[in-house]
Amino acid sequence: MNSDHFKLGMRRLAAGVSLITTVNQGVRHGLVATAVSSVTADPPTLLVCINKNASAHNHVAEAGLLCVNILADEHEAIAGRFSSSVDREKRFDHGQWREITTGAPALVNSLVSFDCQVRQVVPYQSHSIFLAEIVGVELWQETYSPLLYLDGKYRQLQEAQARMFSVAS
Repeated sequence: MNSDHFKLGMRRLAAGVSLITTVNQGVRHGLVATAVSSVTADPPTLLVCINKNASAHNHVAEAGLLCVNILADEHEAIAGRFSSSVDREKRFDHGQWREITTGAPALVNSLVSFDCQVRQVVPYQSHSIFLAEIVGVELWQETYSPLLYLDGKYRQLQEAQARMFSVAS
């Protein structure tokens, strides 16, 4: 299997964009992730894959808590800040942040914030798979306009739909 072909193929899978946040020893950390999925409703559990080289990886593992903030299309600039190492210490200067249950930062006006306790960590090659039980949830918005990631770029749902239709034609 050629890993470059795998990466090119995965670029064709549109994914919702999540901002994973944590607080470790009083310091907030975060990263952007597209590898987030529901596992079970009983108990409510999410799966979050984080690269071991990500600056927030060890902080999530040590703290044992995280918040999955599902981003709306209006949060592209915030996603850009959290996916860059530039001004890492200023990432939380933009946006409005609150705590729900665990103390991990929740982004006000994201589509939803799932506050979680990490229940299990499964290491696999370059990543860790975090199984995180949801202990608090905040539905911030009534409308659904998610930020998507497709073909190496952030997209809005309307743009992604137009691109899919032009490719199908």
